[in-house]
Amino acid sequence: MKKILFFSLILLAAGLISCQKHDQEAPGNIKGMGNTPGELQVQEPYTLPEGIHLIGDITGIDNPAAIGGETKSPFIETKSIIQCFGSGRYVRLQCTLLNTSNYPRTVFFPKGLLWQCRYGDTQHGLQAQTTWACLQPNSSRTIYLDLYCLNAGIPAPDHNSTYKILGVTSSPTMWTLLNLIGWRMINYEMIYGIYSGRKGYESVPSYEEITERLQTIVHNLTDNGVAISAEDKAFIESIPELAPEEIPVVDPNSKFPDYFDEFVFPGK
Repeated sequence: MKKILFFSLILLAAGLISCQKHDQEAPGNIKGMGNTPGELQVQEPYTLPEGIHLIGDITGIDNPAAIGGETKSPFIETKSIIQCFGSGRYVRLQCTLLNTSNYPRTVFFPKGLLWQCRYGDTQHGLQAQTTWACLQPNSSRTIYLDLYCLNAGIPAPDHNSTYKILGVTSSPTMWTLLNLIGWRMINYEMIYGIYSGRKGYESVPSYEEITERLQTIVHNLTDNGVAISAEDKAFIESIPELAPEEIPVVDPNSKFPDYFDEFVFPGK
């Protein structure tokens, strides 16, 4: 009887160890990413700043290459080009933000933010670099956001796909990549608003090269079970960093400033 009990305890312990190993996060085993079941894990939910609201749904778009459109507001109606922010391949979302205050505001979307498809039939998105957009007083603005696909085997979003802003990922595997990126200029608005055509940046990677390589790295971490290589690291380190004055400073409570200039495209 004692022998049976002893072997039973051994089998139970082995089973517990096996479950712990299976649950331990690693490239190719991140909950909600790739083919790994489970919910996307976040540090805390994301909330918009006071006085800033979303109008309508966050959706995909049918023609990600087309950047142009009209911005409308219940207070002021203007016509302008819809600007693209962020960095990524395959996942480009559209959202309209409303500033109900009487002064200009900046909306920050922090690095590591997860954008979750509401119905699970299109790709979830990861924001690999902090991005921000400015809104005029009592006005709305529609923007595009480029994100990295977290599920290689799922279709890209279209105008029927709706999303919610979940929160900043708590995945330690994904943060190995985000920490390597640091404050490097990988965002659409940074590349075309800072070093596009500027002297001294002729040999740096283009937006297409950056997003293609980073998307491959993300899919390696989410779907393929491949860690970041030395070559990947060297590529990331070849991307220029923002100057200190171009980086928004957060307060001791990790709060971004109420207003911080966005990157302006040449000729704007």
